[in-house]
Amino acid sequence: MKRYLPVLILPLLGPCLPAQIVQDDFNDGNDAGWERYSPLASFGAPVAFSFPEGNRYRVQAPASPNPGAFGPTRGGSHRPNVVYEAFRVEADLVDWDNDIGQDIGLLGSLGSVGLATTNGYAFSYDTSGEGLFISSVTGEAADTLGSDTITLVPGRGYRLVFQGFFAPEDFYGQLVGEVFALDDLETPLAVVFGTDFTYPSGTCGVFTSTTSDSGTTDATFDNYFSSPDTDVDRDGMADQWEVDNLGDIFWYDDEDFDEDGQTNLEEFLGGSDPADPNSLSGSLAIGPLEVGVANGELTVRFSAQAGYSYDLESSSDLQGWSPAAGAALIRENGAGTFVLPVVGQEQLYLRVVGSRE
Repeated sequence: MKRYLPVLILPLLGPCLPAQIVQDDFNDGNDAGWERYSPLASFGAPVAFSFPEGNRYRVQAPASPNPGAFGPTRGGSHRPNVVYEAFRVEADLVDWDNDIGQDIGLLGSLGSVGLATTNGYAFSYDTSGEGLFISSVTGEAADTLGSDTITLVPGRGYRLVFQGFFAPEDFYGQLVGEVFALDDLETPLAVVFGTDFTYPSGTCGVFTSTTSDSGTTDATFDNYFSSPDTDVDRDGMADQWEVDNLGDIFWYDDEDFDEDGQTNLEEFLGGSDPADPNSLSGSLAIGPLEVGVANGELTVRFSAQAGYSYDLESSSDLQGWSPAAGAALIRENGAGTFVLPVVGQEQLYLRVVGSRE
């Protein structure tokens, strides 16, 4: 039996992105690819969408002309052509009018988008109640699933992150919302959890909504990002990988599913099979790594041990791995060097794996 021993995971950033990853920094001064949501426009209250400094996205909704009939004012945008079964959506909240009561935030699993019909999930900051909320949205009506108290400081920038992973056949859906200061994207200022599986797929976007019948909204976003890759339990392991390999997402990173002496997280990061005690990661000593990119080629140099063969594998999501196209191995004097053309590559990850001959 071959024993695969991953020894390197290396992110390689290129100019292209996989199709289901959406990024928009609004530096082009438009919202091409977005579908604007202005539900009260036909009643004389259109939402204004603008691009301050040519590189941000501002959403301003005037007061509702008839809150009793049409509801309070709201507005936003979503990406109608990108549907996720699991979602991670992020955006920077870079400015807002703190003198008006409004909910500002992110949307996921959107469906039936329209006046009094929109369904999905929302993660929002309420400037009136000074808190974070995860809500289930049915026909535009929101029901709170989770909340936390926090006050965001006007004039400072924050990143909102909202994730959802669903397994309706197993009767669970997990949601998590986080807020980070832009000068520290590693440690969240607050975390909110929610549980629901009513809406297991849909689109993502941004929104504003007043918290009073006669109110208005005004918020500015930047650096939008969405992806199907999630980690809703924040354990460092991709949710789909946990389901595929461990059966569900309710395993801890420091547990050892197959009792082989390596934690689930170590096996995830190393690329080994966490359900097979004969599959181990990271146990092959290779010495110092030398990595470089020059003249359109990436090189990885490592100590190649006798009795082992080596391969270079690539992945776009740290889940599915395949041989890196065009990679060539040179072995000389106890060293191995992989050479890989990188011109025009998508975003991908690389790992060197060794197996006993």
